[in-house]
Amino acid sequence: MQFHLEGNIEFSSDVDFLTDKFPNIAAKEINGQLFKKGVSKGQEGSTLVKWHVDHKKLFVTIDGTTYLRPHDAFLRLRNFMAEKLGKEHKIGVRSVFVEKYEISVKPERMPKEALKINVPWVNKITKKEGELIIELKDLDSTAMEDRYIEKIIKLVDGKINQSLYGGKAEHWELLWKSEEKKPLYKEDPTIELEKRGSIKRYDIGVWWHGTFTTKLMRTFQAIAEKEILKPLKFDEIILPKTTPLEILAKTGHMPGSANSFYYVSKPETWDPNFWEDLSDYVKVTGKVPHEKLKDKIGNPTAAICFSQCPDFYWFFDRKQIPDEDLPIKVFDNSGVSYRSEGGGLHGLDRDSEFHRIEIIWMGLQEQVIAIKEQLMSSYKHIFEDILDLEWRTAWVTPWYMAQAGQLQTEQDKVKGTIDFESWLPWRGNRKDSEWLEFQNMTIGTKFSDSWNFNSRKGNEIWTGCSGIGLERWMVTFLSQKGLDPAGWPEDFAKLFGKMPKEIRTV
Repeated sequence: MQFHLEGNIEFSSDVDFLTDKFPNIAAKEINGQLFKKGVSKGQEGSTLVKWHVDHKKLFVTIDGTTYLRPHDAFLRLRNFMAEKLGKEHKIGVRSVFVEKYEISVKPERMPKEALKINVPWVNKITKKEGELIIELKDLDSTAMEDRYIEKIIKLVDGKINQSLYGGKAEHWELLWKSEEKKPLYKEDPTIELEKRGSIKRYDIGVWWHGTFTTKLMRTFQAIAEKEILKPLKFDEIILPKTTPLEILAKTGHMPGSANSFYYVSKPETWDPNFWEDLSDYVKVTGKVPHEKLKDKIGNPTAAICFSQCPDFYWFFDRKQIPDEDLPIKVFDNSGVSYRSEGGGLHGLDRDSEFHRIEIIWMGLQEQVIAIKEQLMSSYKHIFEDILDLEWRTAWVTPWYMAQAGQLQTEQDKVKGTIDFESWLPWRGNRKDSEWLEFQNMTIGTKFSDSWNFNSRKGNEIWTGCSGIGLERWMVTFLSQKGLDPAGWPEDFAKLFGKMPKEIRTV
């Protein structure tokens, strides 16, 4: 990569006296010494190529390579000038600012179309003679010191991959597939359940569940407890359901899935007088003044996440875990989850409010992999022997890689995500229709790396998460087996028991 920086240093007093002195300083002290420190012999780092002084500002142009990137050289120059002018003239540095920063890269594959990428500080991206020119603008000292530039380059690279592979960069590889099962039902169960009054659409993606669907989900929950949680000795915990945005940023959920959260805002104040005008408006009109409400609540500080594991890993931030306590195996089943779904909110197969069991485990690599295999065996027993489903598993790009535009590689085969997918006959034939992801499982070091925790003996900690979505288990089962218990697998029908009395209206 090649870099070209145009910026300025602002001082506390006029520095026009540098005009005559600076050429010698630039040649001997800056290019000759300062910009050569740490650069390997025979390699080219950065060079101060232009400069001029205008009252309190020193304007500079720096060209460079990856051996010393110009923004790092610029910070060196700031510190050098602060020390030099501070000692000799009692003049300090007020600020540094980069007006323009061009980065020339040669991607492995050049995008065919012009890139329209909306990334902070990126002014434009152009193609020129087999290179991409990324132009940044308006960078302050924080952007340079906190390594924003490196992160911007990585982010742009990911978005280039997205443009090449279409949307998220996804890998899908079939691992296992059950035998084909003759469906007993070919209709959309959501439509029939609505007709019967078993469910009612409450809000966008939110359902009112009657006795039948509630008992179905409680039966699936009981199966999970009997076949997975108890025999594999997972302990129950209760995790928060609102997650501070800073935690989601640390785990990677915030940049990767920011479009999927329900955000939480607190009232600006509890004071009833502050709320009196809004309350009076509702009393008079019977309507909620949404615009007025916006002025009464603060900025979002938290989100209701589609998974509970970020709140779990927060507990271990920069901690060590006794090796003898590993593995740790827990689950949360204490509340609903929320997700703003992509692809449209059709029915029970895609909803915003859903009920799930979050299974979490952590330990040494071999422990986490062993538990994953135990879970896979238990899931297979449930889906094959109790529910008699047609389903498959696939190795897919983890959410945090897919959203960043990163591609799955063969080296990722131990870490990563397995999706469980089911055929929904009402969507079409097996080959051409979209199968439903009704569960997944992810293992790796993503979260121990994010939260910087390991074992007391210094061993790397691996983590695993697997969410059981009760609505998706239900829609999978009903889509293949129908709504009549007479056609259900015998073992499941026994566990379900007597059909509950439905709540009716006239």
